[in-house]
Amino acid sequence: MAQEHQLADRIADLLQQKYDTLKSSSKPVARSNGIKEWTVFAGIVAINTDTNDLRVISLATGVKALPNKELERSGGKMLHDGHAEIVALRGFNTVILQQIYQLKNGEETDLVIHSKDSEYYSFKSNLKIALYISQLPCGDISMRMLKERDIAPEELAIKDEDSIQYINQDNKTILRGRLNFNKKGYVRTKPGRLDSQLTKSKSCSDKLCMKQYTSILNCLTFQLLEQPVYLDYMIVPGMTTEMKEDIDLCFNKQFERCVGTRHEVCYLSTSKEFKDTRNTSDQEPSAIGAIKVFIGQGNSIEQTILNGVKNGSYTKKNKPLRKNCETLVSRFSQWQIFKEIEPKYSQMSYLDFKQSQHERRKLIDYTRSKMSPDGWISTQEDDCLP
Repeated sequence: MAQEHQLADRIADLLQQKYDTLKSSSKPVARSNGIKEWTVFAGIVAINTDTNDLRVISLATGVKALPNKELERSGGKMLHDGHAEIVALRGFNTVILQQIYQLKNGEETDLVIHSKDSEYYSFKSNLKIALYISQLPCGDISMRMLKERDIAPEELAIKDEDSIQYINQDNKTILRGRLNFNKKGYVRTKPGRLDSQLTKSKSCSDKLCMKQYTSILNCLTFQLLEQPVYLDYMIVPGMTTEMKEDIDLCFNKQFERCVGTRHEVCYLSTSKEFKDTRNTSDQEPSAIGAIKVFIGQGNSIEQTILNGVKNGSYTKKNKPLRKNCETLVSRFSQWQIFKEIEPKYSQMSYLDFKQSQHERRKLIDYTRSKMSPDGWISTQEDDCLP
C-alpha cells in the first residue's frame, strides 16, 4: 500500500513539474476582479516495471466541450471533447502514431517496437499506463461529490418523471449532464447550463468505463498495434473511501450485464494537490485548454486550445474554419499521420475506415448496449474526406 501511495505521489509530482513548464498562455489567469480561473489537469505516464522509471507521454488541461452543432463544419479538425483526461488520451494516441511513423522510417523509439511475428507493432510489454486527473471525472463518478457542493437548485429538483433530463424521450438510460442527482449507473452527457447549446459528448466517467473493455487505443492505433493497451492505474488527489466506492459503483454497475474480459484499473490517491484546481465557489473555469505530447527524448510539442482548435484560429460559427486551425491531437491530424504509415487507406474517408473495423465495431456496439439498454445517442458525424 505504501509503495502504491509513493507511486501516485511520484507521478503527480512529475506531471506538475511538467505543468510548470507550460507557457503562461496555456494556463488559467486572474480575471479583472482579481479571482483566478481554475482548470482540470490530466496526464498519461508510462511506468517501466523493470526499472521503476516514469515516462510522461502526454499532459492536458481543459473543461470545455463543443456543442454538437459545431461539428457540422469540423471536418475532423475540431476537438469535440476538450476535457483534460480525454485530450490527454488523444495525446497518448498521437504519440503512438508518431513513434510508429518513426519506426517505419528506421528510427528508434522507447514505447513501441516492431512485432516479431507479424506486420504489426507492439506497445512494450514492460510498460504500465497511469492516468492522473486533478479531480474526479465528470459524470456518474463525481455526482455525490458535486451534490455536496453549491449545486444550482434546478439541478437538484429534477424528478424521475421530468422530461427535461432526457435528450431523447424514448431513451431513459442516457441523461443530460448533471440532471437528476438521484440516478446512479446511467450514461450522462457532458455537464452544461440548461440554457447552453446541447452537447452529445458523453461524460468522462462513461468514456473511461468504456475503455476498460475497448482499450485506450483509438481506431487508428488499434489497427496498427498487435494487442490493445489499457489503463493500469487512475490517480486522483485526496481520494477518499467514498470516492473509491463511487468509482467502483460506476465502473462495475455499468458492466454487470457484460460478458467478456474487463481490464481492472487500480485507483490510487495522491496527497499532491494541483495548484490550479477549483478552491472556491466564486472561481470561474478557464476557457483555455492545453495539450503537450512527449514524442521522444527532447521532442515535445505544446499547443494551446480554444473552442476546439488552436488558440487564435477560431472563427465564428457562420464562417468556415481557418486553414491549419487543427491541433496535433485532432482527428484530422491523426488521420494524416496514419495515412503516411498506411498509404493504402489514402483514398478512404476516416469514417469509412472506422466502419471497416468490424470486430472493433462489434465490441463498441456491445459495450454501449450494456451501458445504455435503451440505445445509444451518437454525436454529429465528423468525417475526414480523402
